[in-house]
Amino acid sequence: MAEQEIKHKHDTIIEARNVFKDFFVGKHTINALADVSLEVRAQDFIVVFGPSGCGKSTLLNVLLGLDQPTAGEVIIRDTKIYDLSDDARAKFRVKKIGMVYQMSNWIKSLNMVENVAFPLIVAGTKESHAIKVAHRTLEEIGIDDLSKQPPTQLSGGEQQRAGVARALVTNPHIIIADEPTGNLDSTCSDEIMSLFFSLNKVKKKTIILVTHNQSYWDIGTERIEMKDGRIIKDTAHGLAGS
Repeated sequence: MAEQEIKHKHDTIIEARNVFKDFFVGKHTINALADVSLEVRAQDFIVVFGPSGCGKSTLLNVLLGLDQPTAGEVIIRDTKIYDLSDDARAKFRVKKIGMVYQMSNWIKSLNMVENVAFPLIVAGTKESHAIKVAHRTLEEIGIDDLSKQPPTQLSGGEQQRAGVARALVTNPHIIIADEPTGNLDSTCSDEIMSLFFSLNKVKKKTIILVTHNQSYWDIGTERIEMKDGRIIKDTAHGLAGS
């Protein structure tokens, strides 16, 4: 039993401990997260769902180090991220975590490969090498032939694939995605979800994904249901690992 507990702790790469997040609007306090605790193990594929306003995106922002909790702590790979300075936390995030959003927020003056390379350049990689790595990442995703195109001229599905490539370019262990199929039709959505499934199964990436789409609630290894800022159900179903 002791050996199993040690192994489980060793496998834990993200831990949120008793996290609260309050927002203050005038004289009112909004409890966005209320005593949320969560453990994410290496190679987990966690799907988070719940009604609008339940705290899903706030939870992701807290895990990303973008939104300091009112109370509690977040530990990623043995680092208490909110003990870091803002600059150190930003550098930690770039190296350790890839982010995919519903809207990709491209730098319009750059073409697609330059946009994908941007996180590497921010992390201090020489531009010429960053571009090479970005081309290789786009090739793995299957859209390197579009690398010279402005991202805003690509289809929604192509843009989201490019967004996944940008998240992968620093070779992070963890991918966090917030409604990545929210603006896509069902065919493109299925393709993006298949891509995440492959990243988890083949590339061994740890994935935390928020989605409203009930079709995808069982795609991962674990599903977490939220309501009113709390985790009300945490179910390991092992589908991705079967």
